[in-house]
Amino acid sequence: MCFVAKMLDLLGKVLRRIGGPPVILGAWRPFSCSSCCFSTFMDINNWLLFYGILYLVLYAQVSQSKTCERTSCFSGRCVNSSCLCDQGWVGDQCQHCQGRFKLTESSGYLTDGPINYKYKTKCTWLIEGYPNSVLRLRFNHFATECSWDHMYVYDGDSIYAPLIAVFSGLIVPEVRGNETVPEVVTTSGYALLHFFSDAAYNLTGFNIFYSINSCPNNCSGHGKCTTSSSIPSQVYCECDKYWKGEACDIPYCKANCGSPDHGYCDLTGEKLCVCNDSWQGPDCSLNVPSMESYWILPNVKPFSPSVSRASHKAVLHGKLMWVIGGYAFNYSTFQMVLNYNLESSIWNVVPILKGPLQRYGHTIALYQDDIYMYGGKIETNTGNVTDELWIFNIPSQTWSTRIPAVLVHGQQYAVEGHSAHIVELDSRDVIMLVIFGYSVIYGYTSSIQEYYI
Repeated sequence: MCFVAKMLDLLGKVLRRIGGPPVILGAWRPFSCSSCCFSTFMDINNWLLFYGILYLVLYAQVSQSKTCERTSCFSGRCVNSSCLCDQGWVGDQCQHCQGRFKLTESSGYLTDGPINYKYKTKCTWLIEGYPNSVLRLRFNHFATECSWDHMYVYDGDSIYAPLIAVFSGLIVPEVRGNETVPEVVTTSGYALLHFFSDAAYNLTGFNIFYSINSCPNNCSGHGKCTTSSSIPSQVYCECDKYWKGEACDIPYCKANCGSPDHGYCDLTGEKLCVCNDSWQGPDCSLNVPSMESYWILPNVKPFSPSVSRASHKAVLHGKLMWVIGGYAFNYSTFQMVLNYNLESSIWNVVPILKGPLQRYGHTIALYQDDIYMYGGKIETNTGNVTDELWIFNIPSQTWSTRIPAVLVHGQQYAVEGHSAHIVELDSRDVIMLVIFGYSVIYGYTSSIQEYYI
């Protein structure tokens, strides 16, 4: 308003200088002058100056009024032509989150706002259910600067609770049958979501739906949500005839197995497609013989959260697939060594009393009954990349370590993200080749290391 007052004062000076206000448009005024071209030119300049200052005054007055006179506040109310924001919201229309929120309703939405989020945004939502209830989060929209702006999800009411998910980048809008991200589930009865952005690029943000003690994905439209008889406070999906899975989203027989020409759906026993002689595949859609490969999803049992991991390694020995190491958000229930029985479809945890520290980005290679593990990033506070060589003996299920002898003028590299292969030379020597990898000291290396077994 100070700027407007100054402009009004200047307008008054201009009026006094030109001798009053301008004439009313459309009215006659006597005019006579013998030689007054210069004075007339000065009068025109004065009038132009007057109208210019008047425009600035009016524009300043309009700009001083807040947008809530024309557009409603997103998360606040309009008071004296200004948006008075609710707690946790900022912006001239209260359109940006920037604070902490507590959500106690049984279902609802959380969002950063209706437009692109602000730079240096920090927003936290605490969803409160009741102890040990199941809380589900569905990401209807998510678009942030990849690898720079993140959303963290904790299964609990603080950052010290287990971290169960981290999102960054783009998630396409969800459509039925093409979900890009499954529902995020917490089992403590609470969920803490924390979002932050850096000082640069920003995108449209996110819209997340949450619900407490509801069925997963509303049973995908292929079942009904039923209250558990054993635990009355919990619900589960009771699937329709041809569907299975926690959310009734997996068909027993896709496309009805191409019945009757390709096969038929057997709803007894394993409940799967039984193909005719000339057809194969999980849905009997591939010819016999066929050059196409295909995936199948086995009925894995039991499933444990300790199985989930990334950047791990696996080798096949007989009917067992051995999985070693990997990265996980929480290591409280993490198991370094697992095996999966290909015949029974059962995961087994291998109890180890003594062995290497947890790591990821390493390699493993199988030779006879031994698994050779080299390098990787150790999951400690320092997070060092290591050059350790460990050997896991499968029959005894024990670890031992070896220190390779480095040849003269040779060098051993501590690497992660490399590959390793065991080969037999013409000389009958068996060696493990460690190819490339990332070194903290040398960066990405193109060196190939040899270890004589």
